[in-house]
Amino acid sequence: MAKYNYIGRVDGERVVGEMDGLSPEHIAAQLQSQGVVPLTINEISQKQEINWNFLPSFKQVKIDDLIVFSRQMAALSRSGVPLVRAFTGLIDSTVNSTLKTAMKQIVVDLQAGHDLSVALGEHPKIFDTFFIKVVRVGEEMGRLEDAFTQIFHYLEGGKVTRQQIANAVRYPLFVVMTVIVAMGVVNYYVIPAFVQLFAKFGTQLPITTQILIATSEFTSEYAHLLLILLASLFIVGWAAYQKPVGRLFWDKVALKVPFVGPLMHRIILARLSRIFVLGSRSGMNMVQILSAVEATVNNSYLAQRVVTIRLGVSRGESLVQAAQRSNIFTPLVLQMLAVGEETGQIENMMDEVADFYEQEVDYEIKALSSIIEPVLLLFLAVMVLVLAMGIFLPLWDLGAGGLVR
Repeated sequence: MAKYNYIGRVDGERVVGEMDGLSPEHIAAQLQSQGVVPLTINEISQKQEINWNFLPSFKQVKIDDLIVFSRQMAALSRSGVPLVRAFTGLIDSTVNSTLKTAMKQIVVDLQAGHDLSVALGEHPKIFDTFFIKVVRVGEEMGRLEDAFTQIFHYLEGGKVTRQQIANAVRYPLFVVMTVIVAMGVVNYYVIPAFVQLFAKFGTQLPITTQILIATSEFTSEYAHLLLILLASLFIVGWAAYQKPVGRLFWDKVALKVPFVGPLMHRIILARLSRIFVLGSRSGMNMVQILSAVEATVNNSYLAQRVVTIRLGVSRGESLVQAAQRSNIFTPLVLQMLAVGEETGQIENMMDEVADFYEQEVDYEIKALSSIIEPVLLLFLAVMVLVLAMGIFLPLWDLGAGGLVR
């Protein structure tokens, strides 16, 4: 949440002040609710600091806690229970101490007159940007129950997707880690022993053996420098990711990673489509809907593409024309959007687009194992072949020459 300064008028008198909020539109809405007519609203530039708190916390709120919380809030909001009473009732039934403490503070903020999205924004380690933005959209549309329902389905779907991915990569990851450990043992203990053996005979070693020996000597001598280099690269990469330019670069690169990038792309587009449907069903115009979508996309590159769509629509282009120039949708999806726009059923068509992407995600996750297994077998075969040729081939040559007795 950013800090803004504003200039406004109340009964013809000029007022100046500062306020925390999610966006200039959010600040304007708060001022108008207080009887202030906003004239100018500017974000106060603050020195960006690197967030070093990337290590997991033992008191972290789990996704299961947020799923239960979102589902309960959707039911309570649908029943017309006031927010303060809803949170007060949920505090007693919440098991996670970190979430319970945050909810107590949220009750205090709500009683002080703050919006729910602002109160949630005070706890960024629990409620991420997507969570807060969707709640804000629900507040603006007066459909808070739909917002929490959307969050619930998103979190539950994300949990299922992560479990499916984890199940698909658990065994290959275990095998790869085992091979890495085995290669380390071979580098540090086995190869040096063979080097001493080969040195006694003074014979010409095969090129594969020479490569293994050179690799072993290099890693043994410069292991500490390699660890320092890897740690430095991680820190520099993390620091760069905290900057807008660095985040844009890495988010764009992440979408091009084989297997993982397309899967991530489809997951984000499915979420984008669901938010679009939520805004459409709530009576928002197209520009407002795209602004809400832009705020909830957690990939800066795709968010930039959504901005392109929003600017095109605001200039009078059709949604399909603007979406086509963004280059983030497939021709099939663009055709579905064109049909929806022609028939006036764009909301239903976006719902089908979300279903389409979610089905694609399920298919790719199920196919992930069949893709990983041959790659893994090839990797293991290459490792075994290199070790066999590098270690045993010289022994065979020595045995054939009658040198080993």
